[in-house]
Amino acid sequence: MFLFQYFSPEKRPLRDEYLPDYPHPLGRFKSSSPYTNISEAIPRVIEKGPHCCEWFQKMNISWTHGIFIPDPHDMLTLYVQCKLIDEPATPWKIEAEVSISLYNYIDPETSLNYDLGIRTFQNKATWARWDNVISINDLLDENFGFVKNNEIRVKSDIRILTVEGFYQPRVIDYRVPPPENQSHIFAFEYQDALLYVHKAILNFHMKFTKTIHSSNSLPILTKSNGCLEQYLDALHGFPIYIHARKYVKDILYVASILGTRAVYQKAAPAIIYDSMGQDIPKNHVELAVEYNLRRVIHAWLSKMDSVRKEEVEGLDIEAMSGEVMKAIVCKVINSGWEK
Repeated sequence: MFLFQYFSPEKRPLRDEYLPDYPHPLGRFKSSSPYTNISEAIPRVIEKGPHCCEWFQKMNISWTHGIFIPDPHDMLTLYVQCKLIDEPATPWKIEAEVSISLYNYIDPETSLNYDLGIRTFQNKATWARWDNVISINDLLDENFGFVKNNEIRVKSDIRILTVEGFYQPRVIDYRVPPPENQSHIFAFEYQDALLYVHKAILNFHMKFTKTIHSSNSLPILTKSNGCLEQYLDALHGFPIYIHARKYVKDILYVASILGTRAVYQKAAPAIIYDSMGQDIPKNHVELAVEYNLRRVIHAWLSKMDSVRKEEVEGLDIEAMSGEVMKAIVCKVINSGWEK
């Protein structure tokens, strides 16, 4: 009765009371991606069509951007594209404020920036594009500054305004800088972005907090790719969604480096559901052994009529916890060993 009274609607705090002026609650996708070996990529784009960067996800919405050369023109087109991870059978719609740019390495101030305004994406109409950006000859001429070391860089900024026909959980924007002199905020310093998190959140999950107490930032010598944001979502209590499965290994690695072991068990459902009822792949079983994901091991064993020798060969026996080893031994005793 007490819990019901405490969490009943009239007792819950209103969102505006504890999240005033929260920015972009439906998601902001701000990404910058290089396209390497561009002199060879351009002919492939002309022949085979659009070339996009990796998809970037925030909860149920996923975005990408890319380059396109409409035949028979020799002018570059920039585009953004969206999709839903869990798409409903009924119509859906997204309204978003979209901008996209082609970076100039020599003079960033003269980068080609295009504000596409507010665009609507729905069902099969999932593209927005800006045509006639630059001629291919000018693009590939390094004197113009858009190519460096045979690479171009495209940036996009998508701010979601409204959604209809599907559920989009609240999104935390880790790229919003805190007010100045906020010693309780910890920053992850990518080469192309800063991601912020409250130290109290890290301290709550971490086994050892010396690193967090002794510093306000952690340099990361790579470009941002979405993995750390998925990790921070897990840290804040969100599940690791199925669409983040390509990041599961990276998320587990970050959790091990920072000592936030509570994040480990959030990876188990993503790995199990990713199998879609089929056998769990060996690389995911190896992850389960390394990070003691017992639910994954039990799901893996449940698919076997008997334990096959090749299934356990190559697993790191020394890394196995007692629970994982016990589960395998019990399966052998109960179901037999198949050489």
